[in-house]
Amino acid sequence: MCFHFNYLFINKQRFLLAYLHHSHDGTLRHGTLLKWIFKCKATFNVYVPQDLDKCPWVAVICKNPHHHPAPAPLRTPPAIVAVFREILLDMNWQLADAMPHHIMLDSGFMQGLQQAVGWSSMQSSPALSELHPSLANLDHICHLIDTLQVEKYPEGTSFKGNGCVCNLMKNEVENGRCYVCCAESHILSNRSTFDLIICMSPAMSLQLLQAVQFSIDTSFKHLCAWQEFKIESWDHQHMHSVVSACTFTTSQSAEAHHILFRCIFEIAQQDTNLPVKFHHIHKCGIEAVIADGHKGQGLGLGRYCVELCQGMEDFCSIEHDHWLKDLDPYDQLKRFYRLCVIHFLRNLVPLWNAVTPEVYGAMLSLSSFEAQSDLEMTLRTIQTGGRKAKAWLKDKIMGTKFALPALYFPKSLIPCDIWKACPTTTNSNEQSHRNINCDGTSLTVLGGIMCTRDYDDRMDASINMHAIYGIHPRDSATTHTHHISQSISRQGKVVY
Repeated sequence: MCFHFNYLFINKQRFLLAYLHHSHDGTLRHGTLLKWIFKCKATFNVYVPQDLDKCPWVAVICKNPHHHPAPAPLRTPPAIVAVFREILLDMNWQLADAMPHHIMLDSGFMQGLQQAVGWSSMQSSPALSELHPSLANLDHICHLIDTLQVEKYPEGTSFKGNGCVCNLMKNEVENGRCYVCCAESHILSNRSTFDLIICMSPAMSLQLLQAVQFSIDTSFKHLCAWQEFKIESWDHQHMHSVVSACTFTTSQSAEAHHILFRCIFEIAQQDTNLPVKFHHIHKCGIEAVIADGHKGQGLGLGRYCVELCQGMEDFCSIEHDHWLKDLDPYDQLKRFYRLCVIHFLRNLVPLWNAVTPEVYGAMLSLSSFEAQSDLEMTLRTIQTGGRKAKAWLKDKIMGTKFALPALYFPKSLIPCDIWKACPTTTNSNEQSHRNINCDGTSLTVLGGIMCTRDYDDRMDASINMHAIYGIHPRDSATTHTHHISQSISRQGKVVY
């Protein structure tokens, strides 16, 4: 048993001595190892030939008792670290968000690992400990990954300073490609800092300014400590829902959204040389915007429309009794803003057990195209429905002033044909967020930008394939008629 331990221990030292061997006078090299373990008096005389390839044998003589086993291989040899780093570098930008459980799910990394360890099994994948036992420790793997990340991204992967985002913008300009169009900070009126990153290609800008309807929505999962805001529009030519703008923000206030919309449309105008037009202002252009009930989004867009009307020649609005320049943000929203019905119904579900069926029905009736016989009676029914019902109605009337006109057509100033033609949900936006979250969540800024760009490039390639070859992304064309028929089919199923 003692000989077995000596063999394992010396085998490791053989690799070390051969690695350190540089020159020799032709005689056997003699080395001595003293006291690796406390109170261990064993000494080793190791004789290594000059040419290990011709004579792959090492003579080892142990003096004094050696009663303990070889030490655990806790440290990774430099040669193994070099192999591990080389496999990690093949991950490219995905190294920015690499973690032990992430890399084991990356097909490129696993292929490199299989080649490094000579793995031939098709039924299972190797563990990192197959490369070296020390890599069974996850904290040790994290340390190696962190060290490589610092070396590759010395400026960090965050937004602050002259970091990865600025370098990414410079590289895109040098390569003649522009996707990250804006990365800047703003000081808001409450003295807080608002960081903003806007990602738009020229094709996305053209799609945005040619759209007559688009939806807006915010996701909170993709980047860590950031929100992902997207504008999604419908490409009528290719029957495809496309992302027209993807932004990352750190504030959800109305002031921040005002800045956000202004920057997005300014970039779109610079890319296309086309003006921004809203139907209620210019009699052409954007007819409707669909969103959830977020106050900051709606008020920010309303303020942008007010800004758009400033400096224009005076002409009447659609009621023929107000000048456009005199409309406030909520008056602007009455003319084009719609709320997602799915969000409206989902937010009502928690109140099901808190109010009577009559009150609950009155709440549901506020989302309607048809005019009610007595709207004031409906509002009084909700008002007397209890504390939660009263608070809900106050939010719809006073808190979110654009909510009721965006749900109830008789209170809106949107033309009838536009209201009927407008989608009632932000499902396309929700699906886009879900798809991008499948590629990763809680990412760094660099990882989130690159992941989003890959997703948008895939969508652009799908649109180009349809334009060139007429190939749809699905067997059934994704038309509104198809979506509505599927919805009716699902709602008509009886659940037993």
